[in-house]
Amino acid sequence: MATTISSKMADVQPDDQTITHDKLRVANALAILMALALPWSTTIFSVFVGMWLVSLAIVIRLDQLSPILKSPPCLVIVATFAFCIIGMLWSDASFESRLHAASTVVKLLALPLLIYQFERSSSGIAVFIAFLASCTILLLLSWLNWFDPRTVLFSTRVVGVPVKNWITQGVEFVLCFFGAIALSINCWQARRHLLSLILLGVSALFLLNLLFVVSSRTALASLPFLLLAATFIYLDRRILLALYLLAVAIAATAWIASPTLRDRLESLQQQFSAYENRNQLASVGLRIEYWTKSLGFVEEAPLIGHGTGTIRQLFERAASDKNVIPAEIVANPHNETLFYAIQWGIVGALLLWTMWILHLSKFLSHSWIAWFGMLIVLQNILSSLFNSHITDFVEGWIYVIGVGISLGIISGRQQEPLHTSHPA
Repeated sequence: MATTISSKMADVQPDDQTITHDKLRVANALAILMALALPWSTTIFSVFVGMWLVSLAIVIRLDQLSPILKSPPCLVIVATFAFCIIGMLWSDASFESRLHAASTVVKLLALPLLIYQFERSSSGIAVFIAFLASCTILLLLSWLNWFDPRTVLFSTRVVGVPVKNWITQGVEFVLCFFGAIALSINCWQARRHLLSLILLGVSALFLLNLLFVVSSRTALASLPFLLLAATFIYLDRRILLALYLLAVAIAATAWIASPTLRDRLESLQQQFSAYENRNQLASVGLRIEYWTKSLGFVEEAPLIGHGTGTIRQLFERAASDKNVIPAEIVANPHNETLFYAIQWGIVGALLLWTMWILHLSKFLSHSWIAWFGMLIVLQNILSSLFNSHITDFVEGWIYVIGVGISLGIISGRQQEPLHTSHPA
């Protein structure tokens, strides 16, 4: 494939185009620490993020960052955050609510910085490996909880979920399942057969944990779609048929052998029936209530929404003349599109989907890093149908770090900035 470098960049000397890996070594180390901390502690992770921003600010060059910010995948992020800030002007929520809502979007601004860093650094893969290693420790602790519930660290924790919650853990484990497989294939091709088999075993442990230990319905629902996306355009049709038959066999065996899996999936129909027939608000019923009311809120202000930070206030208003349970009053409708549309209308929803599509379009090549970036975007889209995973802390940062580093690596390997064209 031919590449085109803009005449402006061609006039710049190579020493001015790049920042050496040596200058970025502190920022690289902190990015690795961020990946290690993210599955465990939001507080420690936030400290590392602050340190990372300072370390990057010391070496960053605005003339090199500017073209990245102007590229479509990053420009839409800047536009989204700007619209979020402008949305404070017509919001009648409290200042604290407006500020909190804006803070859920500001993390997206780290994505262009990650592209900038990992265009110029060879440590991107190390960050992904650090995240996989950290989640593998979490995986082992989860299995230990399952075999011996006395090892649960806190009385409030679900068995098999050492920290955070099963939705977040499910997102992490699904990505690590696919990531470990990708690394296993790479190691096998590099004739590192023992390491390849170890990684394949680790990937199997992630999958078995999802099927037998604790099951996030969101994670389970995303698995077959991500499997199709991860294999359909990459493998020979005969291999695909064998793989899909194996997947069906594994799913059938897990259904028979795993009470946890059956309970999680059968509860969907049970909770829906309870909501429809007796108006009982379990997890499924609550989501239907959130979505129904949210659509009404969007109809009231369809173009630019009610303003930043207004979601809880709108749910409180809807419940003011009714006898409702506390769980019906939320600041999160458990759907990312509705989260944006309520506050920023059709404009906000279009910005969100434009971001997803632009990011996805950058991962259409056949390199494994593009393959992994595609899975991160697709998983976020799928899980955001039932949750607000751009807005949520851990899931949102997984997206930002994963997509940012992937785009940076791809752009760096092409030896041209993200904003240049790629004609055939």
